[in-house]
Amino acid sequence: MATRTKVNQPRTTAAARRARPAGRRSARRWPLVAGLAALAVASAGVAFGIRDQGGGVADGPTATGSGGVAVAAADFGHVHGLAVDHATGGLYAATHVGLFRIDGEHTAARVSQDTPDLMGFTSVGQGHFLASGHPGEDGKGPGNLGLIESTDGGVTWQNTSLAGAADFHGLRAAHGKVYGYNSADGAFMVSTDHRTWERRSTLALGAFAVSPTDPQTVIAVGRDGLQRSTDGGRSWAVVGGAPAIWTLTWDEPAYLWGAAADGGVWQSTDGGTTWKLGGRLPAQPQALATHGSTLFAAVAGDEILTSTDGAVTWTVKYSP
Repeated sequence: MATRTKVNQPRTTAAARRARPAGRRSARRWPLVAGLAALAVASAGVAFGIRDQGGGVADGPTATGSGGVAVAAADFGHVHGLAVDHATGGLYAATHVGLFRIDGEHTAARVSQDTPDLMGFTSVGQGHFLASGHPGEDGKGPGNLGLIESTDGGVTWQNTSLAGAADFHGLRAAHGKVYGYNSADGAFMVSTDHRTWERRSTLALGAFAVSPTDPQTVIAVGRDGLQRSTDGGRSWAVVGGAPAIWTLTWDEPAYLWGAAADGGVWQSTDGGTTWKLGGRLPAQPQALATHGSTLFAAVAGDEILTSTDGAVTWTVKYSP
């Protein structure tokens, strides 16, 4: 059974966690506690060992990569997106240094052959992902990747459109379409074939989510607060009384989830009109995803947490 500790206790450093004997690494849980604002800013960029696809388990400053070649330890830098392959249940994190599959509490496998800085990221189907961003240090091509696609579980990627022209900081695959927010020019765009795009509006947006049941309903983080579109992103209106949401996920029809910068995790059951505080994260949120009744949250410090009770308590899914 996982050991439960209060969030206001001092956190163990990443180095100390790695020094523990394997048998003493246990899951941690955080109960819902008020007054977590002091924990909203957590240190990022903690160094950790990784296991490359096809390699051995990392346990120290290096990891055995593909072909048995030692590779330097790396860090996520920042998780820009989380997505679940609903066919396999696998959880994937799009980061500054490529795509990782989360395999265990202390094991993240980099599945991408290259190390692109993945910004927008979404799952289409089994082993099928769409992303955007910038080339990594080992990559070639324009500074903005446009829309890139992988059909082999994120191992290899091919450009499908807008190379050099689009830097999608948000992507959502839904209703046979892909919705994207291009940070390069502020355009909210939609494509039905991954190649040709309709520009539907231009405004400053952050994270957004598309209703799983209605292709016309989109909720987005805007400069003036939460925004709603009921015409597929062609026009927008401020959602009055909404909390200061930072990131969103709407993977399941019944629940729209949002996390605020202070760690508060909010739930809406009416498409974003009203919100209820479910619980709090112990560090600043970076990305959210759901799979069935399970909620996943990436937070500062390279940790990924999971909750099965509506964000009231959290268990470590991955920690360096």
